[in-house]
Amino acid sequence: FDDVNPPVHALAALMVWRIDGSRDTRFLKGIFHKLLMNFTWWLNREDASGRDLFSGGFLGLDNLSAFDRSNLPVAGTLEQSDATGWMALYALHMATISMILGRNGEPTSDLTVKFLEHFALIRNALDVQGLWDEHDGFYYDRLVLDDGARIPIKVRSMVGVLPVLAS
Repeated sequence: FDDVNPPVHALAALMVWRIDGSRDTRFLKGIFHKLLMNFTWWLNREDASGRDLFSGGFLGLDNLSAFDRSNLPVAGTLEQSDATGWMALYALHMATISMILGRNGEPTSDLTVKFLEHFALIRNALDVQGLWDEHDGFYYDRLVLDDGARIPIKVRSMVGVLPVLAS
């Protein structure tokens, strides 16, 4: 139970705000500051290489992995397409909250731009850095060994579908 969960907190905050009639911006402002810290934690802890490709262990979408994604069978790191997709969505949800707060008098325009920049970098990483397989038309996780070798984990599962939602 020590694995991280998908970063859906910003989405949840937006849903609560909308269910409540989209009027409690004080709630949104209060939760936004906490979400900033959580977003930063994900950037600093789960993007070990600083390349906008994320890890996180079991993220709630795929419990049928080829191996335990939290305890790799070899020395290296796992770049996860679902964790990376979740982070792209997290950046978009944070940009949305920031825009809402900006429309309500909060000086958030710099943060809005920053979250849109994060989204663009993460989307680019998904497509350019090897998680997308052009031939298969699918996203795959990738094992990066300590010697630098990069091995795609070609298991078709929900892991490869989530990044499409961030497109």
